Amino acid sequence: MIIKNLFLFAAVAALAFTGSVIADESSAINDTCPIKGKSVDGSKSVEFTASFCCGKCVSKFEKDPASFADKLAAAEEGKCALSGKDIDPDATATIVIGVCCGGCKKKVTESPLDYLGDVEVKS
Repeated sequence: MIIKNLFLFAAVAALAFTGSVIADESSAINDTCPIKGKSVDGSKSVEFTASFCCGKCVSKFEKDPASFADKLAAAEEGKCALSGKDIDPDATATIVIGVCCGGCKKKVTESPLDYLGDVEVKS
């Protein structure tokens, strides 16, 4: 019985891990590294949390986050990228920026807004 439960636990854990890898790989808004222009490595990505003025802007952003990459990059600090109003610290959404290697991941992590405007969004 213990061996059966252990096997079942291992199988569930393996499926959960596989599912998370697949989700991470496909959750990036881009297919091409914003620094080198190479294909994105599914295991290398940077999460970026964007702030907005309200839940309505968050909802609009979450429907198609890739289409707002340029607006996020160009937004004035402390202002909503969609409305231009002051941001609400509770109105946030997270996107994943794919990169090709560890060096690019380090650069994008240090300054994501510098590279967000260079992201070629998935079509």
